[in-house]
Amino acid sequence: MKENDIVTLINLKKEYENKYLYLHTNGVVLKILPKGKARVLFLNDKIVGDYAVLEVEETDLKKEDLVLPINFVKELKTSNKISEENISKKENFEKSIFKENDLVELIIEDEKYTKYGLHKGERGVVCINYSIKNTVLVDFSGFNENGKFYDGDCVSVNIKDLKLIK
Repeated sequence: MKENDIVTLINLKKEYENKYLYLHTNGVVLKILPKGKARVLFLNDKIVGDYAVLEVEETDLKKEDLVLPINFVKELKTSNKISEENISKKENFEKSIFKENDLVELIIEDEKYTKYGLHKGERGVVCINYSIKNTVLVDFSGFNENGKFYDGDCVSVNIKDLKLIK
């Protein structure tokens, strides 16, 4: 294993799980460390744009037969924004609040939703098992107050604007 290798987490230890990593998380080796460890930038495919940098045992990783594009490697090595020093401070994934098929309720009245005919109290179902930029896709199709089915829209909703219905 060497720097810039693409890897997959194949052994989920409690210390990784406590950082909200999950089995088969993919990442990029930033640095090979002593004693069989590596510093890895893991990418969270449940929350697009989220990442974590952790020191893990090399034996907990599988090297993939993929290669990073040379431009990406160059960017990793030269960018001030994504320098190892800057990104290494984030050591855990954000916790995913909602999952696919969760029943949710809109808890705010806002023009960004009313333009779709959605109002506070509307209920919907989460469509996908991941979020992008703190939003999740929700299907608001269902039955109206008269018991008549209406075909609503799937709308991207900020996770802070929703509550989980048990």
